[in-house]
Amino acid sequence: MRDTLTISQLSQLMNVSVHQLRYFEEKGVLYPAFTEDNQYRMYGIDEIYQLSHVLLLRKLNIPVSQIEQCLTSYSGSQYKQVFEQSLTKVQEEIHRLVKLEQFIHKVLSEQAEMEGRDQEVVMVSLGPRYLRHWLSLDEHQVLTAGTLYEHRPAPSDLYEQDLHYLTGGGVIRICYETMEPADYVLEEGDYLLKNFSVHREEEIEQEVLQLEQYIQEHGYTRQGQIVVIEKSYLSMFSNEQLHYQIQAKVGLSERVTENYASIPVSD
Repeated sequence: MRDTLTISQLSQLMNVSVHQLRYFEEKGVLYPAFTEDNQYRMYGIDEIYQLSHVLLLRKLNIPVSQIEQCLTSYSGSQYKQVFEQSLTKVQEEIHRLVKLEQFIHKVLSEQAEMEGRDQEVVMVSLGPRYLRHWLSLDEHQVLTAGTLYEHRPAPSDLYEQDLHYLTGGGVIRICYETMEPADYVLEEGDYLLKNFSVHREEEIEQEVLQLEQYIQEHGYTRQGQIVVIEKSYLSMFSNEQLHYQIQAKVGLSERVTENYASIPVSD
């Protein structure tokens, strides 16, 4: 049995293409132990170990141009730093992927809810939510690309954000969810929610009026303003429609509460 391997055999052993092995030689990070008279490159155990180190450094995203310096002059402490830096990058990437996974679950869940409960008013209990103010518009001002550009920088990952529209005093305040401290707080409580789709933004006002009517007809009192939430990412599922959710914190009206209080309790 021979003590050395041809470049083809080394390629099969290490699951690396012959082209890549030749590239490593060209860049000075892996040379054959010797070249036979027939020009066959031959590799021994030392070259296998060196190739293992080269492949590991490439896996750590060390550029080939830097690997020669690593192999010839790096100390143990420098290699430790390389691994620590790579670990930080991997952890950052894991964090990014976890956030992406959570967002994908959110989109799929909300899309299913939109299909199942579109135009249906439901009651849910929500915890406090904290909003950061981004920009304000006059009540009849149209939101344009130029307006967004004037208020740059936009929230990070704008296309993933639920934009909250708060209306009051003739002004529309566009906000997005954040952690404390915040500019506005949507209080904990019972909320009426309605998902809906529109072709034009002008139709949103009609949806708000319908929710106001629903609140009155069902004996609720509105505790605070109605919040319109834009979910632009759901428009990907129906290109011609804009998707929104409206929310209103409510309680029972005094009349309904009195009626409940007048009902005798049975023994």
